[in-house]
Amino acid sequence: MSEKCCNRMFRGEAWACFFLRMWIGMRLLFAGLTKWKGKNEATGLSEFSPSYGPDSMEPIITVMKEFTPIPEGMLGLYAKFLPWALVITGIWVIIGLFTRISLIAASGIILSLSLGLMLLPDDIDTVRRGVELIVIALALMTVKHNILAVDNIVDLAIGKSDEFPEEKD
Repeated sequence: MSEKCCNRMFRGEAWACFFLRMWIGMRLLFAGLTKWKGKNEATGLSEFSPSYGPDSMEPIITVMKEFTPIPEGMLGLYAKFLPWALVITGIWVIIGLFTRISLIAASGIILSLSLGLMLLPDDIDTVRRGVELIVIALALMTVKHNILAVDNIVDLAIGKSDEFPEEKD
């Protein structure tokens, strides 16, 4: 392949990876940000701040304490960690930083949410998390065609080839 860069940009697999990455990243980012949403008492307006995290996570912790055998200390730690993990991983997936690692981290986060949901009496949301895992798996399957990502800039800076040796036209 002589038109390495341009030819790569027009591949369906490249755009599939890009759009999957965007969806996964936005899903994680917005899920994390909503855990930080609260009302500013002074202005009466809704805003996003990590300081609202404990209040928004309290109903979730209460349900998990009541219906699951997960220790309360672990639930508290998880509730503090979860919004940060969602936001950071979401941003990494969107910008394409450490793409494979960030997609694997996204899978781990979604899997951990699934575990908690599977322990609840009404576990219908587990199916939704399963669909999200399938979408992440598809993104991982197409990641070798990754475009418009920070990873590509790093590859260019260190002189890695744009070509995929396993592809022959």
